[in-house]
Amino acid sequence: MVLWGGVAASGQQDPNRPSERFRDPYAWPPLEELVEQADTIVAGEVVDMRSAYTSDRREIFTTVTLRPDRRFRGGGRSLIRFRVPGGTVGDTRMLVTHTPVFAVGERALVFLSGESGRLPRVVGGEAGKRHLRVGEDGAMMILPSFALPDVSAGITRTLNTLDDLASELPRLLVDAPSR
Repeated sequence: MVLWGGVAASGQQDPNRPSERFRDPYAWPPLEELVEQADTIVAGEVVDMRSAYTSDRREIFTTVTLRPDRRFRGGGRSLIRFRVPGGTVGDTRMLVTHTPVFAVGERALVFLSGESGRLPRVVGGEAGKRHLRVGEDGAMMILPSFALPDVSAGITRTLNTLDDLASELPRLLVDAPSR
């Protein structure tokens, strides 16, 4: 019997092992985790980006400005500003792996968390930013979509649009600690 995080290859729980499943360190966090970590969840258009060195000139950060169309949690302002590591200043470009990349004019869904007195950051690395595109039916499509396992029914539901996300978020926000 091969065990992986306390679960036998057959899928049966080994009573002598902890019940936690092994989590792939390269896998994106699930939607529930993004919601739990986020103070602000908004969808909108990126209207500005400005990169600058840190005061010691050792790193570059980019401040992204997003005009939200839909607010799911927090984000009461008309413009939302947040920071991502990396960017371009002059002829110097700093790339940071697993950091979301933004472009002026793009539409995005972002999960943000901020510390007091600092600009928020995207939670979950690349997973905390999803592209948005208008689908054939006019709905805002989330790319890539979210897979939401329903353990009680033994199925996985897919949240493909912002409307799908909006219908599921009330349940997820109740389960998430208040921020």
